[in-house]
Amino acid sequence: MDGRRTAIGAGTGALLGALWWGTRELIASGAVCSTDDFDCLGVGLISMPIAVVLGTLLAWLAFKSLDLTRPAPAAITGAVLTTILMILTIWISVPASAIVTGALGFAIGTAVTGTRRVSETATRD
Repeated sequence: MDGRRTAIGAGTGALLGALWWGTRELIASGAVCSTDDFDCLGVGLISMPIAVVLGTLLAWLAFKSLDLTRPAPAAITGAVLTTILMILTIWISVPASAIVTGALGFAIGTAVTGTRRVSETATRD
C-alpha cells in the first residue's frame, strides 16, 4: 500500500469535509436563505447532491494535479464512502464529523483504488 497516496487522500478529504462543514453552517445560520417557510431546508437539500458532485470533481482535479495513479476511481470511491459515512453520523455523534468522515472516506477510497505490485497480489503454489 502506498502511504503517500493514502495521506493525500486523507488530506483532500479533510479539506473537502471542512468546506462542506462551512457551507452547512452558512446555510443553517440563515445567511444565504430565509428562515421563513423552510427556505433553508430547501437550500440544504439541494446543496447536498451538488456538494457530492463538486467534491468528486475537486478531488479528481487535486489527485490528477498531484500525479496520483487512477485519480477518477479514487475520487469517486472516496466521495461515495464519505457520503455513506456522513449519513451514518446522523445516528452516531462525532465531533467535526464532516472533516473526520471526509478524511476517512477518501483515505479508504485512495487506498483501495491504488495500483498494486504483482509481488503483493500474486500467490505462490
